[in-house]
Amino acid sequence: MKSKVFVSCGQRPDEKDVAVKVARLLNDRGFNPYVAIDVQTILDINGGIIRELKDSDCYLFVNFRRDKIGTEYRGSLFSNQEMAIAYAFGFERFLVINQDGVRREGMLAYIGINTETFIDLADCPAAVERALDRTKWTPDYSRRLQVGELRWSDPLRYGNLLGRFLYVDIRNGRPDIAALEATARLAEFGAEGGPMQLCPIRSPLKATGRPGFVQTIFPQSHEAFDILCLGAYDLGQWAIPPASGNIAVSVHSDGVYLNSALDVVPLPRLPITPGTWTLRYEFYAINFPLLSVSLRLRLDDWTKAEVIIVEQKHP
Repeated sequence: MKSKVFVSCGQRPDEKDVAVKVARLLNDRGFNPYVAIDVQTILDINGGIIRELKDSDCYLFVNFRRDKIGTEYRGSLFSNQEMAIAYAFGFERFLVINQDGVRREGMLAYIGINTETFIDLADCPAAVERALDRTKWTPDYSRRLQVGELRWSDPLRYGNLLGRFLYVDIRNGRPDIAALEATARLAEFGAEGGPMQLCPIRSPLKATGRPGFVQTIFPQSHEAFDILCLGAYDLGQWAIPPASGNIAVSVHSDGVYLNSALDVVPLPRLPITPGTWTLRYEFYAINFPLLSVSLRLRLDDWTKAEVIIVEQKHP
């Protein structure tokens, strides 16, 4: 998943041309640039700028000259307003590229930021390259929800499910806000080489180590979800095992189940048979963009399973 860079710059025609070159440079380095141009109204600010800032990982401010004041110049008022919003959002990766002679005023007068300077507009992309080299930004950094480690449990019982549970960590990279009411679901799945089908179980998945299906992921922390159970459904047992540890499972593993909020008896198994399958999960949280994660599950038989992450993205 590419690190998304919000590029704040002026909106004059020649400045837009520079912004396109800066975006191309960022793209060539593996980043996903968003250039904030053609924004004129308060609706654009609310519906576009603020949403895109919340969805971005890094912030790049190109401060072009405006009115001349003595021997100096004012910077772009609109871009300075965007910068103030970005600063309030707590960006850890924050770069300022100043055109020579622009005064340090507004937010720039009060926050300590190392800046790169360019003279003519044609020099701006080179200044951005110097700043990227100096700060060593990499395209794998993110403030958004990201998938982390996958791991299988030992054989255990949870309610009527007996088997091995697959856990996945979801990380909140934001330094400023918690991911509230984080939930997960299996959206669709399909056999390798075949079409994807919607998951018949639409209920949210169990929060690992929690009594429910919703949890809070604190800033720069992670929590896990039960995303799969390879095992069996036992109608004759209802007790949850004690917290002291796992129990031996003698029931033959014969199906793929979801530990979800679906409250039916018996719990339906997923129509997944031995072979290779793609499963796409969705993770939601308040004020965070949707995280889509695709896994590849290889089932040689019911006693052996391999699973890897093949893609994560924010649609």
